Amino acid sequence: MKTYKGNLIFSGFQGPAVIVEPETKWRFVFWQGAQYVACVDLGGEVWFTPEWLETNSPEDFHCYEPIMDKRCKFSSVEILEAGVARSRVKWHYACCNVKYEIFHGNTEADEYYTVYPDGIAIRKLVAWPGDLNDFGGNPNFWQVLEYILINGVGTRPDEVIDRNEAFTFMNEKGEKIIFKWPLPANDRIPLCEIHPEIKDWKIYIGKIGLKDRPSPFAAFIKDPRFFPYKPCIYCNGDHPFFGLFHANAVWKHWPANPMENFILAVEAEEEEWGKIPTHTSFLDCNYTSVPADVPPKGCVWLFLVGASEKSDDKQILNVVKSWAVPAKIQTGYESRRLSWGLSHGPILYEGYCYSERAYVFRLEGTEKLEFNLIPVEKVINPVFKVENWSGKEPHIIVDGEKMGEESFRWQFDGRSLIIWVKGEFINQAKITIE
Repeated sequence: MKTYKGNLIFSGFQGPAVIVEPETKWRFVFWQGAQYVACVDLGGEVWFTPEWLETNSPEDFHCYEPIMDKRCKFSSVEILEAGVARSRVKWHYACCNVKYEIFHGNTEADEYYTVYPDGIAIRKLVAWPGDLNDFGGNPNFWQVLEYILINGVGTRPDEVIDRNEAFTFMNEKGEKIIFKWPLPANDRIPLCEIHPEIKDWKIYIGKIGLKDRPSPFAAFIKDPRFFPYKPCIYCNGDHPFFGLFHANAVWKHWPANPMENFILAVEAEEEEWGKIPTHTSFLDCNYTSVPADVPPKGCVWLFLVGASEKSDDKQILNVVKSWAVPAKIQTGYESRRLSWGLSHGPILYEGYCYSERAYVFRLEGTEKLEFNLIPVEKVINPVFKVENWSGKEPHIIVDGEKMGEESFRWQFDGRSLIIWVKGEFINQAKITIE
């Protein structure tokens, strides 16, 4: 796994980028030509992004979002952590229109991508709605997710998309809604209008089905602690608003396009597909569908983002559930009476960090970590973070058998040890790290 800064060329345009290369056929790129938007490079000039923070004003037709910052006045990217076990990248941006006017004067966002060798990342979006002035008035909406396919020159959406399974929307039970290409709507509509069953889902997983390359996905948990939302005003259901795009929602104003002479978006005609860079929209999701509602400063949304080489829905579902439903941990130092997380002793389990996909421990007066991992769902490629590690090379023993070096990756930053384990756990396992 490698993370580095370099010069990236896409569709004939070049510019600086931060590139994260896991041990997979896809990689993550943060490129100036796309305003440093976090994208999954799926190969052959085809990318995917789960979008960014976006808002909209009743005072005009503009969208206030980072892709309007064509000159990257407000958008920047920074490597926070780079190693063989994981990388962390921070992307900062402002929500501005194409005239570089920022909504409410200082609306900004930070996004943190924590990427592991299996090509699975946690996207952490932190919103900072503005309060410097009243520019833009009260917002129409706040959007935090959109399934977007990016096609470079030489590729067309209608040629790379699996027409029979263009977009799959799935829940925690594996129940699916499958859309063919082109999408069925003539205009953008609330998804619950045609699929009211989504109000009862607990996990939402969206996948764009592609041919001859990995299929990207993004997922989140319907829990306000991890995904703040307001119930849908269209159906009164307890779910965030989802908007299904119209057929052939293909746009040419982004990426790799410096144009500023437009408002909102610019449609790409079919004869332009493949000749210029385009992006295609499938489904979006809002924090709220209540006009004038504003999320609090520092509001956080978490997503799991990745791809599947064989577009395997079962594999994707298992990976998402492994993140969303962590295993139970027993160190032997827990409170015997209370189950609130109380513990006291040399080995302390800090808890499961959803934003890092990591089981976090702290050592006090010992150099060996021992615990029982008790799966609730199948545990896939778990991550262990050990604070106060001695700095020595770790050895991992599972149920008395030492793991080979090829079965895990590790890195140490001077205080914390990060271990990514390649493997699956179905039954309880005793794990020792020493």
